[in-house]
Amino acid sequence: MKSVKVPWMSWYGNTQMELTFPENWDLTVSKMEDAPDISDSEIRKAFENPIGTARISELAAGKESVAIAVDDLTRPTQAYRLMPHILKALCAGGIKEENIQIIFAIGAHRPMMRTDAIKKLGVDIVDRFAIVNHHPFENLVDLGQTSRGTPVKVNKFFASADLKIGVGFISLHPLAGFGGGGKIILPGVCGIDVLERNHTPAMTGETGGVAVIEGNEQRADIEEAARIAGLDVIVNTVGNSLGQTAGVFVGDLVDAHRAAVQLAQRVYATKIPQNMDIGVFNAFPKDTEFVQAVNATNVWSNRDEALVKEGGAIVVTTAGSEGRGFHSLIDRGMRLHWRIESRAGFKEMLQNRKLIFFCPNINYADLYEHYSEDTLLFGKWEDVIEELSKYYGAGSKVAVFPCSTLQFDERRLV
Repeated sequence: MKSVKVPWMSWYGNTQMELTFPENWDLTVSKMEDAPDISDSEIRKAFENPIGTARISELAAGKESVAIAVDDLTRPTQAYRLMPHILKALCAGGIKEENIQIIFAIGAHRPMMRTDAIKKLGVDIVDRFAIVNHHPFENLVDLGQTSRGTPVKVNKFFASADLKIGVGFISLHPLAGFGGGGKIILPGVCGIDVLERNHTPAMTGETGGVAVIEGNEQRADIEEAARIAGLDVIVNTVGNSLGQTAGVFVGDLVDAHRAAVQLAQRVYATKIPQNMDIGVFNAFPKDTEFVQAVNATNVWSNRDEALVKEGGAIVVTTAGSEGRGFHSLIDRGMRLHWRIESRAGFKEMLQNRKLIFFCPNINYADLYEHYSEDTLLFGKWEDVIEELSKYYGAGSKVAVFPCSTLQFDERRLV
């Protein structure tokens, strides 16, 4: 048997999963360009040389209170490596620890508990600082609306702070083009009405798109909302294939974000094959919740050519360590509950192709929340291979994407 190891279980071990394939299959492992983990001295340099803003210590001067919005475990941001630099800068600017509040910018995701916070921030930070979860239904202040009519209702704790900092991650995103930047505000600390208004056009294909920034009305709307909310400075990271930090960018919510995207495009760049019989899309590092597995096909999006040919199989692998997961905007019974066949771009992708999930931590009831009943689910990899072998024999072309939620078509580099 041929085998390949893929990264597995972000935040729950960051281990590897070995996937085996028949010896007579034609196996291609499509890895991204990648980059090494950066040093703490390189992180310090990013804070010393912000892009488009003054240093955090300078921004803090004369201020009394600070809110730091931080993303959750659905992103691999190593905030525990960033927080010491942020806090040191705030201290240098005269901010007292008791006037610093950390807000988990969960948007419509589940709340972060103490064990989650320790993973994200480190136990020392958790034991020293006030930490709260954003709630999209309560504790909001109305700051008006964007020029596109999106209401800007923001977490009161965040809005009332004198200095506002956002900590996030650059990943591919099917609606906003890339994660990071102003997304720490919208959806991160906005109300459910705001989330609904911002997401609806992109969900129907009117705007948005993976890796699309220029002309992306959703991204523009997000950034305008972040300006209205008063986001002073962002700290964004670019990841690597092991869930580590390949780059850190500090500064203005647009200028620093665009610089981070340029690095992300190079690190995530992948040579992508065409017309494969089978495509295996591993959801790492967005593999904590099954609901995030839809992002595994990001690598395929916005391409004219078929990555998997008609009659082929799309296999999504995800640890789903927390099970199905939670989303108060798109879960069944919520305002924008979606079925995969109705999502913009997915109907064409799934046409005349099998869809198979390998996830040890969900059941069929979980699967059918968003996927049709002809979708298959397996909890053991050998069962996936047994199923595929019914239809694909010797010489079948297989492509494995180890980090497909991040991977980016190298031909789109600018």
